[in-house]
Amino acid sequence: SYLMKTVTQFKRNPSVPNLHSTSQRKYATFCRNRTAELYTTFLGLVGYPDFGKSKFIKEFKACVPFPGKTNERTVGGMAKDGFVMHGVVRYAYKGNLIEECRKNGKEHGLRVVCTQMGDIWIRLFSNGKRLAQVVLSADCKVAANPKPIDDGGLKGLMSHLHLILECFEVKQDP
Repeated sequence: SYLMKTVTQFKRNPSVPNLHSTSQRKYATFCRNRTAELYTTFLGLVGYPDFGKSKFIKEFKACVPFPGKTNERTVGGMAKDGFVMHGVVRYAYKGNLIEECRKNGKEHGLRVVCTQMGDIWIRLFSNGKRLAQVVLSADCKVAANPKPIDDGGLKGLMSHLHLILECFEVKQDP
C-alpha cells in the first residue's frame, strides 16, 4: 500500500529541510519507530479513507498547516489528483516538524508535531475538525499546560497514546 510505502520512504530519509535541530532529533526517533499501523489505528477512530488513487510524491507545494497562499510550503508524502494531500504527509513549519494524515486535503486522523522546544503536540482530526489535542512535554509526559483538549475524541486519542509513546522510545511501566 502507498501508506506503507510512504512510511518506508520517510524512514529511509528522516531529514527534513528547515527543521530546528531539536525537532529533527525528536522526529528522527519517531521516524525510526513509527509504522503504517500507527496511522491505520487512528484512522480507525475517524473513518478510513480510500487511498487507492494516492501515490507517494517526494516534494510538492501545498498550503499547510493553514489554507491560503501565504502558507504554501514544500510537503512530502501522499497525494492524489496532482497535489491534493491524501494520506500521510510531512512538512516543516516555523522550525517544527508536522507529520499528519490528510483526506482530500483536510486533516484526518493523527497529527504529530515535533517542536523546537522538544515538546510533542498530538492531535486527532476528522475531516478537518480537531477532535482532541494532547501535548507531551520534552520528557514525554502529558503536559498540564496547555491541558488536553476534548472536542469529542480525547478518549479515543488517549486509548492509543501508548503507541505514540513507543515511537518516541518511552519506556512504560507494565
